[in-house]
Amino acid sequence: MTDIHTTHIPFDPAHYTGRTDPFESDRAMYWHNAVQAFDRQPIALVGFACHQGVRRNLGRVGAKSAPPVIREFFAKLPITKDVQDKYANLSDLVGDCGDVVCHDNDTIVKDSLESAQKHYATHITHALQNNALAVGLGGGHEIAYGSFLGLYEYLKSNSKDLPKIGIINFDAHFDLRTDEYATSGTPFLQIADMMGDEFYYFCVGISRFGNTASLFDKARALGVGVVSDDDCHRLTYDEIWARLDGFARGVDVLYVTVDLDCLPSGVMPAVSAVNAKGIELDLVEFLLEKLIQTGKVNVLDFAEFNPTYDIDSRGAKTVARLLAVCVERALLDGV
Repeated sequence: MTDIHTTHIPFDPAHYTGRTDPFESDRAMYWHNAVQAFDRQPIALVGFACHQGVRRNLGRVGAKSAPPVIREFFAKLPITKDVQDKYANLSDLVGDCGDVVCHDNDTIVKDSLESAQKHYATHITHALQNNALAVGLGGGHEIAYGSFLGLYEYLKSNSKDLPKIGIINFDAHFDLRTDEYATSGTPFLQIADMMGDEFYYFCVGISRFGNTASLFDKARALGVGVVSDDDCHRLTYDEIWARLDGFARGVDVLYVTVDLDCLPSGVMPAVSAVNAKGIELDLVEFLLEKLIQTGKVNVLDFAEFNPTYDIDSRGAKTVARLLAVCVERALLDGV
């Protein structure tokens, strides 16, 4: 599927390079030693090279260049002892589906984002049809509508009755904006309009200074669950997990999305909208692992990493670590 607005760049092994340790044992393995083109591996990486939604939302552009950078930093991380203890053939674990690229000539272009989301969604659906955990690498948070659409199309074609799909968003913002066109700030309102009474949405890390009263009103009207950034610092991990667990138990399938601006600016400077407070990286890791252990996560994505504004590769290392944490947990417990 191609048009004037999108292209697909296939798996490129050049993104997977790193050190070797010839004087160590054969267990000195890194992800660059193992990732191959997607071919029914249990985890599928799908890049979404797009920031048209960020541009439309008047944010700092640059996230379009993120997917290859995420891969390159993930590639350098070691494959942990636990994963190697469980699996004999490491090349059968993670497959790369390449990137869907949005072409917008650095301007606001009608239909460019919408085309990219639909194109990307087909790759998410393809991964799910092959029994993989689909992991999106954004790109702006407009990735969310594409991720959900890919999951929805897969479930619709494989289920007589559509399962309840729960969305969990780690984010400082609700992304429920009403706008003249789709942006990085509208995806969950688009999904709400699409799903009607079957819209199940929970946010972790919401900032009261990052959302207008109108957005809080809209979230309340839609029944959105919220653990605020203040809650994340003042409640225990177990108290926070209990809220998410209650939500997860009420749905059949989970789509989990991590907008990296949920993290504080010192940890994640490389986003469209840096966060003065944010939530702890350790808490995000804890909750992601718990969610994956439910066995209900079908699609996971990372959004808003913007290499243009990175400092000392902090952002790249952070998102690569989060990806590695999720990959490890999925391989050990979730897939």
